[in-house]
Amino acid sequence: MKKMISLCLACTLVLLTACSNGNNKKETLKSIQLDPEANKVLVDTDADIHIDTDPDNIQLNDKDFTSSGGNVKVNKDNAEFTASEEGTYTISAKRGNITSNTVTITVVSDESDLAAANDEQTTTNDNSQTTDTSTASNSTQTSNTTQTQNPGEASPDAIDVATILSDPDDYVGQTITIIGSLPQTPAYDSNNQPYEIIYPTAGGSNINDPRDRLRLEGAKLTIGCCIAELTGTLEKKQVGNDQYVFDVSSYEEVLDESPRPLNSK
Repeated sequence: MKKMISLCLACTLVLLTACSNGNNKKETLKSIQLDPEANKVLVDTDADIHIDTDPDNIQLNDKDFTSSGGNVKVNKDNAEFTASEEGTYTISAKRGNITSNTVTITVVSDESDLAAANDEQTTTNDNSQTTDTSTASNSTQTSNTTQTQNPGEASPDAIDVATILSDPDDYVGQTITIIGSLPQTPAYDSNNQPYEIIYPTAGGSNINDPRDRLRLEGAKLTIGCCIAELTGTLEKKQVGNDQYVFDVSSYEEVLDESPRPLNSK
């Protein structure tokens, strides 16, 4: 009888161990995206920042966030940023080797400043969009993105994507304006998730080859199949097969009537 009880206990322990091992399977964080509710807030007022992770069941905590000042408090899939002094603050999140986009929030003390024009403010917020309903043909725009209805002239100081791809380390960490060709459709990663890219102005042949195009993050583009200028920061980080990512803060469609110099800086 004692042998039978011991055998039953041993079988139960084996089953519990197997179930425990099956439930301890960890998911790997693939990306972090931050989407602020507003780019300007009053002093000592919460600024809500939505946290979007892939997979979406992975939650960040306060220690994952870095800011240039103020305080960040995480509540499930939202982060609340507050600052007691006026100024412009940057907020980002990082866990392991995965880094989010950088959010810029301006803190003001006067309510009238909240309604002031924000044309000169450069941010990397990418999901806060407003829709122009004056005509059905107007494109949606992010609140921090500059987009013209008619293509303007290309800036002589814009750097061709071909130049960036030839020596990307020369531009890492710099805020620059690049010019290139936007495709009509996005690229797709190994999980069949879409992402934006830009070719050199001369075009490209392989949308999935990092040597042939530059991966984009930040502001969501509402234009395509055109020559465009993008302003932002080149970052060196591993995302899929890409080692370099351009974090877009503003963009516009431009005319390109002549070949770009290969090594303009």
